[in-house]
Amino acid sequence: MTIKKLIKSMALIAFFFCSSMAKAGFPDDFSDVIWIDPDVSGFAETARVSVDVRGSVLEVQDTKRSVWPQRFHTILGNNCCNRSLWIFIKFEDQWYAATFEFMRFGQINKSAEAVNGGQIKRAPFSRSGFVWQPAEGEVYGFMTSGMARFDLNNLNVRERSNVSLYRWEVGPTDNVDFEEIPRGADGSPLEEGDPETGEPEVCVEPEPVVTEPANNTHTYNGNATGNLSVTGLASLDTDYNEEISFTLKDDRSLTFSAEGESFTTEVAEDGSFAGVFTFNFQGICDVNVNVAGNVVGTKATGTLNGAQSCQGANAVLTGTFDATSATAPSFLDERPPAPRPARVCPLDAPLGPVINLLLEE
Repeated sequence: MTIKKLIKSMALIAFFFCSSMAKAGFPDDFSDVIWIDPDVSGFAETARVSVDVRGSVLEVQDTKRSVWPQRFHTILGNNCCNRSLWIFIKFEDQWYAATFEFMRFGQINKSAEAVNGGQIKRAPFSRSGFVWQPAEGEVYGFMTSGMARFDLNNLNVRERSNVSLYRWEVGPTDNVDFEEIPRGADGSPLEEGDPETGEPEVCVEPEPVVTEPANNTHTYNGNATGNLSVTGLASLDTDYNEEISFTLKDDRSLTFSAEGESFTTEVAEDGSFAGVFTFNFQGICDVNVNVAGNVVGTKATGTLNGAQSCQGANAVLTGTFDATSATAPSFLDERPPAPRPARVCPLDAPLGPVINLLLEE
């Protein structure tokens, strides 16, 4: 090969290399992505995530869902969660990245209704009179990371997953190409035949800004009764009667207190919970007491069992507890999504403003 041909070949290789680099972008890298929430593109990619929609459920299979540590979050007011769930949306020919949900430790399922601009809560997907809605055939990317919703003030790990692509109402995909669906003034996709210009055929009630549901706290108070038996160098058989209390939030986080000791756990879907606190017997022996309880509405019941050997004595505690609360939890993960406002039209021009005002009240 002559030097002239060699230079020509090298230039051709450089051309194709530069052309390839120029075309790089989402999902190969994040160079063309606008980050609405903090830019986490520099976080280490340590997790693998896959996403699918099964009926009304958005299923997020994440390899770090039970690995990344939980951390107390100042917005949630508890330590139930360990991940932020992200969505990548191509909107008006520009890719955006935003969080739209918190993920509890080990959680894989979210409502598919959560994929909307109201959950993102920020422009350009949520603004006055406009709430972005997903459209059939459009491709969105999904990713998890350490706690990065709104800011990094509650960050637990500087790690993220890959991006999983999903063609809405079709299924998982590796092809990011699609044609954006036109949207109406309210943010919902225009169906075929809908007017894109001029006077609309129907008027649409503006959707309210979606807010996170309240995470209410419910306090249960009651008594634990049973028997404390000590044998060995010292012998004692006496009744056990102590006050107990615990707080339960709508996100299922529970803090149980007895004998000045406490533990934190989570209530299962069937209402059961468990944990351990330490009971000190006359400054001589610390007995680890296993608590198993169940919550049904405003009532809670359970058992306490513990045994310990120390300083030549054997201490055994057995008992039960009952507690009540003035209010019952309405668990967040059991609440149905809020219904979308119905389309309405004014009866005539003079009455239209009055009807709209009544709808806003």
